[in-house]
Amino acid sequence: MRNRNIKRTIIGAVVALSLSTALTGCNKAVSEPAEPLIKPVKLLAVHDLIVADSDAFLARIDATYRAQLSFQVGGKLEKLVVRMGEEVKKDDILAMLDPTDLQLALDASQAKYDLAKTQWERAKSLYSKKLISTDNYDQHETQYKAALANLEQAKTDLSYTEIHAPFDGVVSYTYVKPSQIVGEKQQVLNLIDNTTLDVSFTLPVTYMESVSLETLKNTEMWVSMDSEPNNRIQGIFKEISTQPNSDTNSYEAIVTIARPSDRNYLTGMTGQVHIAKQNISTALTLPKAAWVNKQADHGQVWVMDSETHQVNKVTLPLTANGGVKSGLDNSDYVVVAGVERLVEGQVVKAWVREAGI
Repeated sequence: MRNRNIKRTIIGAVVALSLSTALTGCNKAVSEPAEPLIKPVKLLAVHDLIVADSDAFLARIDATYRAQLSFQVGGKLEKLVVRMGEEVKKDDILAMLDPTDLQLALDASQAKYDLAKTQWERAKSLYSKKLISTDNYDQHETQYKAALANLEQAKTDLSYTEIHAPFDGVVSYTYVKPSQIVGEKQQVLNLIDNTTLDVSFTLPVTYMESVSLETLKNTEMWVSMDSEPNNRIQGIFKEISTQPNSDTNSYEAIVTIARPSDRNYLTGMTGQVHIAKQNISTALTLPKAAWVNKQADHGQVWVMDSETHQVNKVTLPLTANGGVKSGLDNSDYVVVAGVERLVEGQVVKAWVREAGI
């Protein structure tokens, strides 16, 4: 009998311990705080509201000053002094022809001139004494003048055996090799001045209809390259065609820029020409549903922190037309739907439209 009672006592203790453990677990589950509810909301990125301060047009760089250089006489190229990409100064020698044949021609012309001059001077002396006829005198004078002209031409031809740089610049291309026979006016090399660059672009007819030519000339312009879209290079309006291209229905225009000293911009590179817009307001306009409350000169909106995704109520100063003066950054996101159901510090996420809804 005693053993039976001891057994019942042990069983009761086990049951009591089990119930105690179960109740403790239940109480713990009830007392643990629930995970915060992440509410989906409709967000609007502030940078999407910012109006661009300029109109942009595709552009292409060209040299403002360029020269296609050639010899005025033909002959064998004795020396090409420069190479492509080399910088040169004004009056530097760039290429030379073999002067042998032209020097021989000059020597022959000099000899003919000397003879013609001697004969003419003798003829003048004889003519003054009336020992020769007028026709004979005129003949010697004509021969002398012809010999003088040939001599001057031979000297000029010999001076044409050198090509000199007409301005400071860069050799952009060479077309011939040393010892090659080149013809008169055959293209030998190209020289460009890349310190000042022309940037050509096209303006649609519809754009030109909305702005006067005088306004366009006085509007701020700048150029950005495809490789550095955020780097502004100030430009100066140069010219525009007065007749549109029939294929593109646009006008050809040119802006001039000074090449930055630390950049190597070359002919053919592409970018954009930006033309500043007129009377652009910096105030932002938010949708009506974004406002928690709105007064004449200020209003409140919910702004989501991009790192914590928590919303904070922000007071914004307003313009007379209801635009936001300040208080928002380009990286901010504003809640634009369901603002009345949010609380300070609530965690939210961007609402995504589900398929079929």
